[in-house]
Amino acid sequence: MFIDLRVHSLNSSGVDSPARLLREAASLGIKLGLCDGVAYDNALSGIEIKAESKRAMIRALRKSWRRFDYVVVHGGEAKINRAATRDTRVDILAHPYLGRRDSGVDVVVARQAAENGVAIEVDLWSIISAKGIARVRQLQKVHRILLLSRKYGFDIVVTSGAKSRYELRGSKEAEAILTSIGFSQSEARRAIEEVPMEILEKKRLAKQELSRGVRLVED
Repeated sequence: MFIDLRVHSLNSSGVDSPARLLREAASLGIKLGLCDGVAYDNALSGIEIKAESKRAMIRALRKSWRRFDYVVVHGGEAKINRAATRDTRVDILAHPYLGRRDSGVDVVVARQAAENGVAIEVDLWSIISAKGIARVRQLQKVHRILLLSRKYGFDIVVTSGAKSRYELRGSKEAEAILTSIGFSQSEARRAIEEVPMEILEKKRLAKQELSRGVRLVED
């Protein structure tokens, strides 16, 4: 099953309601994380932190880390890409290539992501929506991230990057896109299912441990 952890509803930058997105996901046979910065009762809830500086990112992490099922940092700027992969509270560095000529992932970012358990996102929409030479360049960026992942061992997590129900993708389509651009079948399946599951489980255990610690202090 595709577990898509960066989908936005109209409660953030999207255009569809959470209910409509969840219904569409059910029809596609996938599971969604709504990355709106809203703690939902009936859905996986994430937040995408967009910060202009390392200090602002850390402030946002302090406020949001405990509230959500996972934390995404809006990447692209070199200083943010590096700061995000240095912080173990970050679960996903989103689109590190945004607005860049390169992939946004260098040796430092790759090593830090591997050491600190930060997954690096590849979003399908950035590939599907690009045309002509822009698509060629985007594929080159994704291929670079894939090669660095193989060399340094950090996880890639694939999302749709959807902002409407029409941009959601089913499991088979997501896997087909990835294998067509150089992922092995096992790499594709890990990126769309196993890595998201591990992110959610890691966060669940961390919250549980924190809760135990709080109870011990209170006792």
